[in-house]
Amino acid sequence: MRKLILLLLSLILILSSCELYMDEPEMGDVYAIMVGLDYKNNSQDDLKGTLNDVDELHIVFGKMAESSDSNYFGYTFKQEGVAYTSAVNHSIGTTMVNAYPSIENIEQAIKALVNQTDDNDLILFTYSGHGKDDGTIALGATSYSDAALSPVQEILDYFVDFDIKGRKLIILDTCFSGLSLPENPGSSNTVLGSSIDDWYAKYWENSTYVLPDMYVLTASADTLSYEIDLDPSISADHRHGLFTAGLLKALGWGHPHPNPDTLQIPPAAKESVLTVDSLYGYILDFIEEHPDFNPQWNILKLNETKQHPLVSGGAMDMVLFRF
Repeated sequence: MRKLILLLLSLILILSSCELYMDEPEMGDVYAIMVGLDYKNNSQDDLKGTLNDVDELHIVFGKMAESSDSNYFGYTFKQEGVAYTSAVNHSIGTTMVNAYPSIENIEQAIKALVNQTDDNDLILFTYSGHGKDDGTIALGATSYSDAALSPVQEILDYFVDFDIKGRKLIILDTCFSGLSLPENPGSSNTVLGSSIDDWYAKYWENSTYVLPDMYVLTASADTLSYEIDLDPSISADHRHGLFTAGLLKALGWGHPHPNPDTLQIPPAAKESVLTVDSLYGYILDFIEEHPDFNPQWNILKLNETKQHPLVSGGAMDMVLFRF
């Protein structure tokens, strides 16, 4: 009888293990829309690291997809210099989209994903640029004036309203980017009174523990975010957003740059799996290594001005890549 019980328990364990393995979500294609602006065609302060952010994230995410046996479709939207349009046009499915980062072009690019993605795919959206304390970001201008301010909520809505399939990660490297996140006990957000709590309640629902398909990872809370010179010893500096520098390092991309072909399992991965939470933890550690930007925060210092990355999306983690 004892042998029979042991046999049954062993059989149950084997079947359960097989079921857990079979239920792991399939990794599909990777689509990335990456936005960066230097603001040299308008009256905003110029930024020196944003275009580096876009160009190098494009390289690294492509290699991460390749290392995980996924197809990669990356589209960069850059405002560089004094032009108000781009010489580059992206073919996203059957849609041609100009690569100048206006809100209209970004909306068109996201909408073009409707017939391209399925539930197994990973969709990345990154933004490097200016942000304001009202939850807006500064996108491409159409004349020499202030850049066009657009609510982050508007971009988040595109992914929902257009019913974009797949796992979605929104990455924002901008000042006050935490104001794009709602207060939620299942996230690492410490910003109270978010401007888009109603949006969050509508689409994420605080009360549920169902795995969400959209996460937002931001460079800061309700404070400024910073650029960092990764090689101050030379005259031609190489800048990134501090947050994006941490993100790139989490993905295995440092400075001086490695050979992209050597990138395989990134240092932020745990047991050959890269998740939103493992990225977030690595970026926090990276910022703590730079004492000028130390992100220490506690309940007694609500007016703390140090940069503090945040992540939201619920109480559960999301797998980005398996290697």
